[in-house]
Amino acid sequence: MIKAAFFDIDGTLLSFKTHAMPESTKHALRALRERGIKTVISTGRSMLELADELKNGFDAYITLNGQLCLDETGAYRDVPVDAEDARTIVEHAYREHRYDILVQQPEASFVSRLSDRVRTVGDKVGIQYHEESYEKALSAPIYQFCVFVDPGEEHVFLDYTHNVKATRWTELFCDVVPREGGKAYGVAATLERFGLEPEEAVAFGDGENDLSMFEAVGTSVAMGNAWDSVKERATFVTNDVDDDGIYHACRRLGLL
Repeated sequence: MIKAAFFDIDGTLLSFKTHAMPESTKHALRALRERGIKTVISTGRSMLELADELKNGFDAYITLNGQLCLDETGAYRDVPVDAEDARTIVEHAYREHRYDILVQQPEASFVSRLSDRVRTVGDKVGIQYHEESYEKALSAPIYQFCVFVDPGEEHVFLDYTHNVKATRWTELFCDVVPREGGKAYGVAATLERFGLEPEEAVAFGDGENDLSMFEAVGTSVAMGNAWDSVKERATFVTNDVDDDGIYHACRRLGLL
């Protein structure tokens, strides 16, 4: 029996076209909650970057790709990027201009430079990024970077760091988290929090950074707009986010 459902945001709960949640998805979420199924956000975004319609109604939030997990009582997983690795990436971006970065701290989210690529990503996800200084970047622990490099170029920072890894949901940038990090760790911590087994959970996603989440649950659902590599490793594939994908998946699972 499914007792918990984990949802990615961009391309899963929210449309890339409208940056909003389809009405059918809202209906499905209400139905899950009425059945007592825990609903959990599992995203690369920080809490600061959540749309208003996502800030309430969920039982827990796995943010920053699993590095900071919270429920109504506070944080139950809190794992920042290694301080030495964080400084290296910040130095490369700000002082040496090797690449642009999005810096994600608990109370702040900002970029090193508002380049054309950064603006393109902002338009894609409906977020208006802003620049902050080198000093600001090193003023607090960093839980995740988004490094704006092409697929295959991750070596430009991985060759100089020791305790981080990279994953993607877009070709425009990669998410950089601690080596022992990612959505799977957030899902595991959340299931422990709820006293549930992986077999009692389902996860919905569309990007490469959702694959570890798929491995942490009993049932995985790839959106119709998901990457091919994600579809290949899902339990089944549903419709696109804009074609009532969440709703149809929940019906197929017997949850509606």
